[in-house]
Amino acid sequence: MDGSFSADITERAIVGPVALTPPRSVATPAALTLAPGAKAKENRRAAQAVRRPGSFRKRAFDLTLASLVLAAASPALILVWIAIRAGSPGPGLFWSERVGRHGRHFMMPKFRTMTIGAPVVSRESITNAGAHITVLGRVLRRWSIDELPQLWCIVRGDMSFIGPRPLLPDDPAEQARQLYPAVRQVRPGLSGLSQVRGRNFVTPRRKARLDAAYARVRNGALDLEICARTVVTLISGRGHL
Repeated sequence: MDGSFSADITERAIVGPVALTPPRSVATPAALTLAPGAKAKENRRAAQAVRRPGSFRKRAFDLTLASLVLAAASPALILVWIAIRAGSPGPGLFWSERVGRHGRHFMMPKFRTMTIGAPVVSRESITNAGAHITVLGRVLRRWSIDELPQLWCIVRGDMSFIGPRPLLPDDPAEQARQLYPAVRQVRPGLSGLSQVRGRNFVTPRRKARLDAAYARVRNGALDLEICARTVVTLISGRGHL
């Protein structure tokens, strides 16, 4: 990993070795296997993730900040919704099923950035994605404005500001996460470690490893650093589709 985190994250040291059969394939859950002896280790790490101190304080912070931002930004969000409705046929919001904490599914909103009839798959999996993205949608995606409706998910308790990104049930990275039970013990986030390590251009296996790394060592200092790196990533435009 390039750069250095205050939490001194080293993927191999934190996550441990992973074997994929066949190599580089994450097409189905059956293709994923842990290296010998690693399963029990990952289960212990999952238990440690549950006991991670500061979870209540983080939830209180998330709830307070999300409520304030949502209230303050509501007029702007309504204007974005109107612009989307006026710019192309279809609803202003797009809701999709995502996998959340403890494996529970929830419905997550985004501002619609694609045309009606576009395939409901991960951004990385779309062939010729540019043909489906609306003109306004390109701007919304460039600055991740399309993600702002997820503040409501933070208020509800389905998400946090920082955590592994909530994925579609059939996303290859979601299948790869099955190797790391600790990922299931944390709320998915508006931004996360994989977002600042490549955003949409991180392989499913690496994304799962980064999510597991965060679940293992998460703390306030790391969250602040991810927040700062998220701002840098947004300004630079690296990794957006």
